[in-house]
Amino acid sequence: MKNIINLLVCPHCGTPLSRENKSLRCDSGHSFDVAKAGYVNLLPPGKEKNARTGDERDMVKAREEFLSAGHYAAISDALADAAAQYAPRESYTVCDMGCGEGYHTCRFAARLAERTGAPVTAVGFDASKYAAERGCKRAVREGFFPKDGIGAPHDGRITVGFLPGNLFHLPLADHCVNIALSMFAPVAGDEARRILTDDGILIVVSSGRDHLLELRGRIYDDVRLSDDLPPVPDGFTEIARISNKYQTSLPDTDTLKNLFTMTPFYYKTTEAGRERLFSSAMPFEVTVDVNYSIFKTKD
Repeated sequence: MKNIINLLVCPHCGTPLSRENKSLRCDSGHSFDVAKAGYVNLLPPGKEKNARTGDERDMVKAREEFLSAGHYAAISDALADAAAQYAPRESYTVCDMGCGEGYHTCRFAARLAERTGAPVTAVGFDASKYAAERGCKRAVREGFFPKDGIGAPHDGRITVGFLPGNLFHLPLADHCVNIALSMFAPVAGDEARRILTDDGILIVVSSGRDHLLELRGRIYDDVRLSDDLPPVPDGFTEIARISNKYQTSLPDTDTLKNLFTMTPFYYKTTEAGRERLFSSAMPFEVTVDVNYSIFKTKD
């Protein structure tokens, strides 16, 4: 079982990091404090503004409440099943490139370990420090992360940790993970290729044609249907594509508001569209429709 710190490098100089007391340090003298929640802010130099592009505290809270209710559990379950099928291994090292508040990362790691019997070490990066904070707290509750934070000893078969980081400049060593995940996030293909082992895979989760169709039908006058399939990143070949479509029932308006808040529609919807949505009869049935594009690095 790998300690997450063994995967990390300094965002300033690219050299390995080690833990000293309550900080991570590199041989060049750069130091990063371990936050109370256990994460370390490793946004690269000159890119601190990226921390403000991530979800704010209220949005992270809405996402956490919605996901914890289990409406999207089947998404990460199917993701882990695909990883077990297309990347069978005796142990797994995973990077979630855009992890949000950590629900899917933790569920994926647990499901993958259960399916394969193999140990799983996963690290998630997100632009939001609030998301990393919530992710670390979730991982501690589930027994996947040491209470003393990144770099502290952890003997579990499943290890999951979270850090603020830039997806296009990850503080990870070259070729240190065998699975890279990109779930409803920008696909950083070059970084995925850099961090993956030669036999590694990249799995991109994207919206299907009918994803949240009922919600879109309430907020927009004209709903345009199309798959949001990613192009094949440079240096990869596509080896499989899987679809996952099901219905979920939202019991009350608060749950509907949480879902709406965590979607891109939150920024684009008119006040009239919001009023139509939140006046909907409850329970509110919505379609979940996602695609899994599985890529392998070229030989």
